[in-house]
Amino acid sequence: MVLTAACAPLLAQTPLFTDGTVFGGSKVFSEGLNPLGNPARTPKATDGYYFTYLDGDQEAKDAESSIDNSSSTDPSTASSALVKLGNSPWALRTRAYGLVAIKQGTSLALTHEELTGILATPDLTPADLGNPGVANNTSLLDVRRANVTRLNVGGGSQAQQGMTLGGNMRIERWSMGEQRLSYNNPGPNFGSTSSTLLGFSGSSPDTYTYGIDLGMAMELAQGVRLGLTADQINAKRLWDVDLKPQARAGLQIDLGQWAMVTVESDLNSAERMPFPVKQQATAGSIRFSLNPSVVLLVGAEQRKIDDASVTRGGATLQIRTQSLLLSLGFQAGQDRPMKSATVGFF
Repeated sequence: MVLTAACAPLLAQTPLFTDGTVFGGSKVFSEGLNPLGNPARTPKATDGYYFTYLDGDQEAKDAESSIDNSSSTDPSTASSALVKLGNSPWALRTRAYGLVAIKQGTSLALTHEELTGILATPDLTPADLGNPGVANNTSLLDVRRANVTRLNVGGGSQAQQGMTLGGNMRIERWSMGEQRLSYNNPGPNFGSTSSTLLGFSGSSPDTYTYGIDLGMAMELAQGVRLGLTADQINAKRLWDVDLKPQARAGLQIDLGQWAMVTVESDLNSAERMPFPVKQQATAGSIRFSLNPSVVLLVGAEQRKIDDASVTRGGATLQIRTQSLLLSLGFQAGQDRPMKSATVGFF
């Protein structure tokens, strides 16, 4: 249970182009920029060129400080830190950037993501805590580094009145490295700080793969929309991770001319890189049109594995002129919060 609970936040979709639920956006009702979003929404995007960058850490409460304190030479401090890791066993560092060109409902995108995750499996046996027991503690840290470069081609078109269909093909180059650290080897601690572990750069030889995603969006009534996505419909196995199809459905309702609310959820659980653990998410967001040029998005996502779940929230501010889009996203509640920016030229 500890291992599966830890993986949940590590598998979240990267919110490229400030267009994800973690920043108050949506996958089903995306802005049409994110190549990992709903391809049926691409025709909604303004033709132009868009650049994105994001960086930051995500972690369970006090995870990094607990990893650091577990290296203490004081058995009491180290034992207390290991106990905290039982409730806060994960940390993730993410960096990504990319460029997408949108024209007449089609998109061509090149993106790169770097993910480093720490997963703790603490030994909480009473005999292996305190002095002198902690010297025999068998806690483990699984540190994984995954890099992926993606070339995406996709888009959508109107199939019939009120309905848009879309598809996306991804060609990907993956590399992944892993190191497992035992608490009592090389010594009575993990021997590394959390910041050192999150900077882990080992990787295996490159592996090339591809993915196909589908999407649909339609007007049920004026101001009411339904959307569906299915990603990785071509099942693949990448190292020890089974990439199987995952479906997601969403509903969007206009609240007058100034706001709209979106709710969406995965319909099944599926494994995603870099850990072989199934995940499933539910999210909600509100979009406020403050004036014709300024939009504020606020949202939250709950990601669940078995009986364990993690909730994250964030917001995005968009400023749009006739020739420029500037979008700034911020995730709340982290020591080193994830931040994202998108700049678009029309």
